[in-house]
Amino acid sequence: MVAVETAFAVLILAAVGAFVISVAGVMFAQTQCQVTADEVARQLARGDTAAVQRARADAPAGASVVTREESGATVAEVRLEARLGPVVWPIRAQARVLAER
Repeated sequence: MVAVETAFAVLILAAVGAFVISVAGVMFAQTQCQVTADEVARQLARGDTAAVQRARADAPAGASVVTREESGATVAEVRLEARLGPVVWPIRAQARVLAER
């Protein structure tokens, strides 16, 4: 009887561990998206197109980077769909930087 209970406990611990690792991965992807949005907006505001291309290249795999100008500010938005097994978790990060003149 103890062997069955131990087996269930190990399975539950493995499932919880896998979930925690998956959530940590999504949180890491969110951080990467925010860093990319910040960098792209900052470099666009400075007018450094080469640095913008490098920052876009550093975006997480599968992420889309959209930029626009709003009221004298540069806005960069990074979107990514992270997958946790069958669940799709949308990630969005945005940065707004005033244009440097």
